Amino acid sequence: MAKLAVIVPVYNVEDCLEWCLSSLRAQTFEDIEILCVNDGATDSSREVLARCAALDPRIVIIDKKNGGLSSARNVGLERVTSPYVCFLDSDDRFTVNACERVVSTFANTDAEVVTFGANPYPRSAGYPWLNDVLSPRDVEYDGFDADILFKEKSRPFVWRTACRMDLLRETRLRFDETLPFGEDQIFDFGLYPRSRKTVFISDKLYDYRVSRNGSLMDRRKRDPHHMLLEHVDIVEHVFDDWASGDGSVFRGASGCEHAGDLLRLYAPEMIAWTVELVLYDALRLRAEDWRDVATNMSRVIGAHWDTDEIAEMPVDTAAKRIVLAAMGDGGASASSRQWMMARYYIARYGKRSFLSTVKRRIFH
Repeated sequence: MAKLAVIVPVYNVEDCLEWCLSSLRAQTFEDIEILCVNDGATDSSREVLARCAALDPRIVIIDKKNGGLSSARNVGLERVTSPYVCFLDSDDRFTVNACERVVSTFANTDAEVVTFGANPYPRSAGYPWLNDVLSPRDVEYDGFDADILFKEKSRPFVWRTACRMDLLRETRLRFDETLPFGEDQIFDFGLYPRSRKTVFISDKLYDYRVSRNGSLMDRRKRDPHHMLLEHVDIVEHVFDDWASGDGSVFRGASGCEHAGDLLRLYAPEMIAWTVELVLYDALRLRAEDWRDVATNMSRVIGAHWDTDEIAEMPVDTAAKRIVLAAMGDGGASASSRQWMMARYYIARYGKRSFLSTVKRRIFH
């Protein structure tokens, strides 16, 4: 039995697949199983897999009909025999010591979840937000704390998180296959409250290809309205999960003996998250698109709290204003939406940063 499983979903990546797999074949830690899930690729990816498997017996090819990234990862999870598992997207690569560092962290800390850092690839493609979220600090958590999701650099990329398979088997946690996008966010919000011990390490063990022509991320950026509606779906799935499970599910979270306890306990953080993920960016949209996103977000929030409850929550005033505007008729004027954006930005980043941003947009 290998010590670590690496699941590699494969779909139409013939140009970079060998580059990806070569990073696994070169690992300083050799006791790994490489589970390559061919998700019905229509290019020559399957031939590349066969060629690489002939060179390395650790590479296992699993063929399936096309079902998407979540489906491919779930099929891979069913085939894992190792005590630990991690994920590698087929257009990215691991650093040469990645597997060694992950396994040693599990062994030295008794963690159930290990999250590490990553580098944008190519390095010139990085930008401040991405470099920041890919740079965790060295810290350990016994049980669940909201800081894991809202203060640590823990999300939204699941390919830099490794798990004990016992955790995934006992909690039956899998990737959500019902949505075309957002499976990483949903998995992260499901994983961390279920973990009894989570460890972050600052080591950058992954090279992340920031954009590839034709990739799902590349296509989504061209339609922000549709992208934000998908983000609403992500929030709804997370809310439903947090509202349905009790302490037997969220075993890392104390004080969650009954269904819905987790969502109630962290209501302010979750409301603030909806602004971060959906509503702030929705303010930039055309009036009819803003109204569409706001109406859908209001439906999701309103299933758990009414406006009076939102108004009483200890949430930043600027963020609360945006949520309450969305839960109204969604008819905020363009000037009102610009004002809310400015207030929210100042509250988060300060007046000096706001003025600097305004000057850049005026003079460039």
